[in-house]
Amino acid sequence: MDYSWLVPLLALCTLLAVLVFALVSKSRVDQRRHDPNAPKSTLAKDGPQGGIAALTPLDQQVARKPHVAPVLE
Repeated sequence: MDYSWLVPLLALCTLLAVLVFALVSKSRVDQRRHDPNAPKSTLAKDGPQGGIAALTPLDQQVARKPHVAPVLE
């Protein structure tokens, strides 16, 4: 028997699975982006730690939200 069709079939199935996974992930990200109740990322400028400012040295930091503990200090 000739199984030379098996590798291209498996490759196409893998590509199809990756495509479906990417499309589902993209739709979930879009839904989360448009949801006003979704929690913000800790690196977002309007997030709970005040964004990337929490990672800068103390003498260069901008004002942070006072009710949130610093992450890396």
